Amino acid sequence: MTFLIPLKNRGESKSSLDNVLWNEGKVFIMDNHRLALWCWFQKMQKAKRYNLFHIDAHPDMSESALPYFNHDMWSMGLKDYRETWQNDINMPLFRWDNYIEVFLKHYPQLVGKTVSATHHLGSSKELSEEIKPYDLVKFTHGVFSGEKYVNELGWIVNLDLDYFFSAAPEKLPLFSDDYIKQLVHSINEGLSNGMIEVLTISLSPECCGSWENAELMLSKFGFKL
Repeated sequence: MTFLIPLKNRGESKSSLDNVLWNEGKVFIMDNHRLALWCWFQKMQKAKRYNLFHIDAHPDMSESALPYFNHDMWSMGLKDYRETWQNDINMPLFRWDNYIEVFLKHYPQLVGKTVSATHHLGSSKELSEEIKPYDLVKFTHGVFSGEKYVNELGWIVNLDLDYFFSAAPEKLPLFSDDYIKQLVHSINEGLSNGMIEVLTISLSPECCGSWENAELMLSKFGFKL
């Protein structure tokens, strides 16, 4: 277990603040989803392609970073990634809603099938296949058990824990423990059999209602900060 960003304060994450980044093997855990792109490039190989499965309340597909991106993700360190600036709005270039389009548009040679499961909060954009909540458990089981053949490529699973909570202001749990347990089982199966090559998990505490809510949900996936 390695803290790439030590958890010193359970503060606000907002669009571009980072309180923690944790890594063990193929798994990265962060409080701000903006770090996911950097994490993928720590595990991917240039000669391979990857399916992307994005599970999140939000699509995270803003194109706001595209006009300003002229970087090499293969060589970019974490410090540079976090501190790369967009001067016209005086904010970090990589934010919680714009990192996926950088991957899709600037590195299409790495991208296989793309799948999203979102609640369309903030945007109606989708990846090439959109999975509804009532199909998510069935889909993940089918894919990561091998019962549903997609292709020979490995998967990046990009999970935001806010998927399991309702929108503001209530931010209430949406799914039963059995639902989450089945989903956890399928993701663990994919990690064990090698189908999942990278798993990025974002706590997104503000969108889950609190750090306490987010960390309780994280514990259901078998992780503790």
